[in-house]
Amino acid sequence: MAEPRPTPFLCPSCSLAQLAHAHGNLACPACGWHAQRQDGVIDLAPDDRRDTQLDVAAYAADLPGEAAYWSMFTSLDAVVRQTLGDGPLATTLELGAGNGAWTWGLARSPRYRNVYATDISPEFLRRIAPVIPEDRTLLLRGPAEAITCAPGSLDLVVGRSFLHHIHDYEALLAALRGWLRPGGAAVFFEPCLQGKLWIAFFMEVLRRLDRPAAPGLLASVLLRLRLRGGAEQRLSARAHSRLHGTMRHILKDFYHSDIDAIRAGIEDKYVFDIDTLLAAGRAAGFAEARMVNQPQDGGLALRRIRGALEGTLGAEKAALRAYQPVFDAFEATFGLNGQTAPIAPMVHFVFRA
Repeated sequence: MAEPRPTPFLCPSCSLAQLAHAHGNLACPACGWHAQRQDGVIDLAPDDRRDTQLDVAAYAADLPGEAAYWSMFTSLDAVVRQTLGDGPLATTLELGAGNGAWTWGLARSPRYRNVYATDISPEFLRRIAPVIPEDRTLLLRGPAEAITCAPGSLDLVVGRSFLHHIHDYEALLAALRGWLRPGGAAVFFEPCLQGKLWIAFFMEVLRRLDRPAAPGLLASVLLRLRLRGGAEQRLSARAHSRLHGTMRHILKDFYHSDIDAIRAGIEDKYVFDIDTLLAAGRAAGFAEARMVNQPQDGGLALRRIRGALEGTLGAEKAALRAYQPVFDAFEATFGLNGQTAPIAPMVHFVFRA
């Protein structure tokens, strides 16, 4: 019979000891608190019933295939190796596992010895449980704010599209700094304003191209461009609303004068300004805070923008073909100087303890 193995998590009942894991169960050696695995998931915070506002079924219906899983994990692994070297990592905490985009690879790579993948949504975790090997990986439900780890108990913390959901992310960064061993790191893949700004720009340009609002030289130029495809207006009122709404969502900090009052109730609470988030990491006590951009050459920048537009327009995405000259102009402009390629909409933020 396997001996209970200590985990990094402090008991949610007494906070006096680290929980021990054996046979799919967690137990506190100090007070006896315990939790059993059900449907592949252990509930680490049974008294905190917060859940995600995301459409879990929609996300889970689009679970990546094996090739996509490996591609997403490889991007993370490259950043981790650049930061921590090529050696094994004893203990990794994943926050916001979601549809398993990183969990899948972490659970299969031998260098990540013990992986604890958490999410606020039990449904997300139940859906990915069948594709996550259990020998070195535990799936645990619980809001990040309700989880506490022992000081210096972690080698690595990772989160994909996670941190921008946390209202008091500064407090969480400070907690993570204490949980990491000296030299450990936290790596997050998050939306950034400098990259998302281009998506907001294109959404508003296309909305106005499709329906010029005022007469004049600019309107006549836009109208001539628009009529190349034959139709005077291509997008439905619903598509216009979605374009405008997504643009406002990206630029929420500028559109809502009371953003700080309403932010707690928003699912996507932040689109991070790069300098602001890096400064928060340094204020939390991290010795190093840096951004790692994604490749933007070879037409990737434009493909990412088009992908965001297609996702917003859904069934009406074919209308984008009429505006190919706009995309061509953008690509030609940024092609003039290879040193000014825009920042990707999603980038890695690295915090080294």
